[in-house]
Amino acid sequence: MSEPDLLQLEPNIYAYPGEMRLTRPWVGVVVTPEGTVLIDSGNGPRHAEAIQAELQGLNAPPVSHILLTHHHWDHVFGNCTFPTAHIVAHDLTQKHLHVMESEPWSAEYVEAQGERFPRGKMVALMMKKAIPDWSSFRAVAAHETFTERYELRLGGYHFVMEHVGGQHEPDHCIVHVTPGNVLFLGDATYGRGMKVEWNLPALAETMQGFLATGAAWFVEGHRPPVQ
Repeated sequence: MSEPDLLQLEPNIYAYPGEMRLTRPWVGVVVTPEGTVLIDSGNGPRHAEAIQAELQGLNAPPVSHILLTHHHWDHVFGNCTFPTAHIVAHDLTQKHLHVMESEPWSAEYVEAQGERFPRGKMVALMMKKAIPDWSSFRAVAAHETFTERYELRLGGYHFVMEHVGGQHEPDHCIVHVTPGNVLFLGDATYGRGMKVEWNLPALAETMQGFLATGAAWFVEGHRPPVQ
């Protein structure tokens, strides 16, 4: 099966399509003359390698930075595929990443962890499908952290990461990229757990706040981008 092509949103700004059946989120890609920036890194080496193959097809510069929206495994387990990238995350995200770094990842470990919490078995199945071979996997923490706001200027592009928290996770951040005016939201528009548990009125208010930014594109973690 061929991997999905990058979806171009604006000149040099792309989104790598997610796949729900593989628990793959949409990953942001910004190609600059000084390096390629990813917003999240995917759910494991296989996902990240597919993104890397697309970048090679574009003759894009190596990935220089990874900006993480939050700590969930499906957004950060691709970090190890980009060993030279500078990873940036919120302080709270980093605490989770340090725990992940210390864990003895394997299929057996994932199965054992899946017995410890509600919905754990389902998550374990998702993780094993995403990473069938754990021998080359390792969790990688960020190299730089921030509390409220982080800015990066690279190759003519301006990246602004802002901590927004919210229902999905307290560490959640969004990334605004200009020129192009693209807002990468990660999972900030979702609740946590089953949808019946979400506070929908509060999420609607959150979404209105994002719409008020006037971004040209909104890229969520598990839905196609919208204008």
